[in-house]
Amino acid sequence: MEKVSFAFALSEEQKKIKKALVAQLMKNGHVLTWLKQHELDEAFVYDHSGKFADWTAVMEKCDNCKGLDFCRQPKRGERIDLYLDGMLMNQVSHCTYYKEQQQAYAHRRFYKQMDMLEHYLLVDIKAIDLKSESPEYKAAYQKIVKVLKDKNQTKGVYLWGKPGAGKSWLAAAMCNYYAQKEKSVAFVNVPKLMADLKLLFHEPDIMEAKLRSIRNAEVVVFDDIGGESVTAWSRDDILLPLMDARMEKRRLTIFTSNYSMEELKQRLCASASKSSEPVAAERLLERIRALSCEIFIKGETRRK
Repeated sequence: MEKVSFAFALSEEQKKIKKALVAQLMKNGHVLTWLKQHELDEAFVYDHSGKFADWTAVMEKCDNCKGLDFCRQPKRGERIDLYLDGMLMNQVSHCTYYKEQQQAYAHRRFYKQMDMLEHYLLVDIKAIDLKSESPEYKAAYQKIVKVLKDKNQTKGVYLWGKPGAGKSWLAAAMCNYYAQKEKSVAFVNVPKLMADLKLLFHEPDIMEAKLRSIRNAEVVVFDDIGGESVTAWSRDDILLPLMDARMEKRRLTIFTSNYSMEELKQRLCASASKSSEPVAAERLLERIRALSCEIFIKGETRRK
């Protein structure tokens, strides 16, 4: 059978246009670099001038780019590139900024639950600037670092202070530190947890799965404990069993709160019936004390 040819003869005008296009492409830095890498010459560009023209238009959008926030590609950090494997083909590739971002967020996969803003994943305990901080804040920071450096540490910290003092920020930094060590972690906002669980009353399997992930995670932050609407159910049926499980498994547990431990005890005494329940509150607080060391974070609000 005679081989079918798909080559079409160009008119003189088309040849002239193509020659001008190739001449322009041979002045393009991206094209010259690509040819050098693949040890090819102008003849290859002539044979594939259309693909090279499309590719240079894509690459020009990346020239002088200052970061993903300034990306001009249809899909941020992603572009159509040229790939040679016997024949010239297109493939999707990612820029350096995208790869750096992916690397910075790589530890995200070790979060079993994450009730915090996405950019908190970038908080690095080693990169926190202490220059303008108070001596009390620096002392608190050193206590936190001491916990992190002890590989055998099973007792966490209870960070308390005014709203906006940076407690959750420091707790997120600790969580990231352990996630980067490939430990399973969970950052649990306690008021949100209670609200979520109330919506799962009629889906016990999902509720149990959520609680199980908190019980079993190697490191857990209970953020804003005491900020929830305290009920006998939230205190005795949810928080107490969680603390018991983490004590039994010797799992590192971190707390943030607007209340000192003593103030938290008073808050935990309350219940929906408005009657004081000091024994129940003391039972939970005993677990929190056993799981963590109290650290005061001094400072005014940073939420500006």
